[in-house]
Amino acid sequence: MKELHGLILPLQKAQKALGVLRNLELSVEGYELQKTRGMIVIPIVREPSTQQESIMRKELGSFQIQQVTFERSVSRPKNLHEAVAGQIPTNLVSMLPRSFDVIGDIAVIDLRSELAPYSLKVGNGILRVNPNVRLVVRKSGEVSGKFRTRGLQILAGSGGMETVHREFSCSYHLDISLVYFNPRLSYERLRVAKQVEENEVVVDMFAGVGPYSVLIAKLQPTSRVYSIDFNPSAIKYLEENTFRNLVADRVVPLLGDARELSKLKVRGIADRVIMNLPSEAGNYIDAALRILKGEGGIVHFYQFAPRDMILDSIKDSFKSSVIGENRKVKLLNFCKDVREIAPGKVQVAIDAVVS
Repeated sequence: MKELHGLILPLQKAQKALGVLRNLELSVEGYELQKTRGMIVIPIVREPSTQQESIMRKELGSFQIQQVTFERSVSRPKNLHEAVAGQIPTNLVSMLPRSFDVIGDIAVIDLRSELAPYSLKVGNGILRVNPNVRLVVRKSGEVSGKFRTRGLQILAGSGGMETVHREFSCSYHLDISLVYFNPRLSYERLRVAKQVEENEVVVDMFAGVGPYSVLIAKLQPTSRVYSIDFNPSAIKYLEENTFRNLVADRVVPLLGDARELSKLKVRGIADRVIMNLPSEAGNYIDAALRILKGEGGIVHFYQFAPRDMILDSIKDSFKSSVIGENRKVKLLNFCKDVREIAPGKVQVAIDAVVS
């Protein structure tokens, strides 16, 4: 143990702070960072000069520097295989998860049943490899039910299922056991948000905690976004997230079923409709078309499909559904592999102009 100067600031600024300290030649290696109550304490080699402190405050905002006793760090394993070496049978090592989702500071993993007796060791291994993860949970069921949630089992770590997830300058408070959230769609959300033009009215039919809605409102301040979800917990977090991201003046959370709301509340108001519910979106095409303005607009449609499914059949099915509602349609973009959801199964995205 050794007493050093410690930089104290919010945990979410840890990665940026480490980079700033390296650039200023203030970082010191070989000691464990300290975490407590949403804050992190980072050892620094000396008290910063006036110029260095000015740069730090410009880059990091408020912080404190105090004398702190740090423990020397034990070398961190490079990967999960290394972290659990010797702790699980050799014949099971190949079954370890090769990747997993991180939502905020929670790792969500798939774990094969053969590894269940060693789940604590796997969870602790992930914590050792990933210093920004505080909790590891295992998927214990498929996404299901009217609120699109899944069973989760805590394997290792501390704290509850609430977290704050950050992407593209936005932050989302959520409870992963109560709402659906997929971090792997971050670039798809950005792709769609960048298409929104000035003064557009957007309806996010299956908004969840607001990752599409909030990002659109932030990137296009003149837009107005109506954000629908059937899950009261999702709407609760969505409302909070609009204030958290300073977009509450242009995002309107609506609790209810998009089909019912399309008949009156949001009928004929939208320049753009987002249908990010791949398992059910095909059943809501009529509702999406009611939501569009009479002169038409853009629809972002998603569905699950086998990887080897003939692309034309997916496009033709969507076009037939639109034409069946007495509307015209022109496909703008077709992206087969938004993400893989299971071996041989992908999420498909279609952007279309409907008139």
